[in-house]
This record gives sequence, structure tokens and C-alpha cells, in this order.
Amino acid sequence: MYRDNSLIPKEAIRMAALGALIRGERSYQNISAEVRQFSARIMGPSLDLMGTSIELLKLEGLIEAIEKRDDNGEELLQLTPTGIVELKEYLKSTIRSGGSDLNKLVVALKLRFIEFLEPLERIEQLISLKTMYQSEKNRLLDLVQHKEWSGGLLPQLLELELGVAEKRIVWCDEQIEKTQNFV
Repeated sequence: MYRDNSLIPKEAIRMAALGALIRGERSYQNISAEVRQFSARIMGPSLDLMGTSIELLKLEGLIEAIEKRDDNGEELLQLTPTGIVELKEYLKSTIRSGGSDLNKLVVALKLRFIEFLEPLERIEQLISLKTMYQSEKNRLLDLVQHKEWSGGLLPQLLELELGVAEKRIVWCDEQIEKTQNFV
């Protein structure tokens, strides 16, 4: 993790692999294909996202082979209790400000597996996400104030980006309210 408790690329991929097993056992091939395809669809192909070995997750005791095999004869893997704890720690990590591709992947993974956090932990993550979007909105509003930089199509782009940031903030508020109704 970075010093601010946000995930490095390797940890984002570990979260994706552990999350792929949270709903039940799967084969190595099935997990690796899902992780590769999901991350590529969010970020595009990236060398930063290569290198997390499922074998390493086995060595660390986060996943384990079970005696059953899939239809192709491949061994099936499942999360260990330690793997569940690790996944939840990744889900509770800090979200970095900004719209980097890695950040988009981390947010997508957190939201994909958020149901495995306790309701109060979910609310905490949604508030963190809302805070990130509010910071983005504030940064864009500050940029709008600098008329000396407002040439060409930049004002229209900023208007578009501000609209997206506002919709994300409203969406976070709605999700927080829904989650609070279950607490």
C-alpha cells in the first residue's frame, strides 16, 4: 500500500482475484481470465497489472485448493478465512483523489464487492467516495474561475465534467441513505 493506505496496482489485482472467489470456488484459469478481462475493460491493457500470481496467493494462505475439480479437470480454489480478511482490508483501503486508470479500477472493485462489508463499513466507503468526488468537483470549479485558461472547448469540457461529478455525488448520497436504512 501507499503511505495514504491506498492500493498499489499489485494490490488492486490481488483484490480482484480474492473477490473473484468470494462467491464460491473456481478454477485457476477461470479466476485469471476474469481478473485479466475485468481489469482490461476498466483500465485497458497494462503491464502494471501483470504479475500477481494465484500461486503466490496460495503460498500466502489466502486461497486454497479443494478436492473437487471442474468439468475440465482443473483443481478448484476457494478463499481461506485469512483471504476473506485480506479482501475486506483491501475493500476498506483509502481511495486516492483523481481520475487515474488505477483509481477507476480500485473504485470499480470496491463497489463490485462492497456487499461483503458490514453496513457501517459500506457507509464509510461511500462517504470516502463522495468526498473524493466532491474534491474533484471543487478542483474543477476552481479551474472554471481562471478565465485566462478558458479558451477553445475547455469551458464545455469542464461543464461536462462538473455534471458528471455532481451526478456521482448525488448517487453516493442515495447509496448512503439506502445503506443507512438497513443499519
